Amino acid sequence: MTNIEVSRDTYARLSAIATWEGISAGEVVARLLDRRPEPKPREHGRISVHAVYRQVRVEGTYDPNTHTVTIESAPWNGEEFAKPSAAAIAVVTHYNPARNANTNGWRFWRVSDTGKLLDSLRDT
Repeated sequence: MTNIEVSRDTYARLSAIATWEGISAGEVVARLLDRRPEPKPREHGRISVHAVYRQVRVEGTYDPNTHTVTIESAPWNGEEFAKPSAAAIAVVTHYNPARNANTNGWRFWRVSDTGKLLDSLRDT
């Protein structure tokens, strides 16, 4: 078992919740970590996404209605791509032009609110 350090106040709060729920303080922490927030749509239903490629974080938005990705970061500055893969290929080509840029955008982009792959939002 590994320990974590928390303040006395935080431990008191964890203990109180554990008592109310009839579980251990560790289980309270585990349950909190298991919570997965739903992605928060931005303007016009768009969802914030990002990718980290070659130690550079690239910000964008995903439109679940059209499946387009708009890259907000420079040098794209709001350029819209018809598919997540097209946007991913643009990033790879820009930062690593010597590499074959063929990239699966659904597994390249992450939903910023949850950290999950964009693929997690696809209709099954």
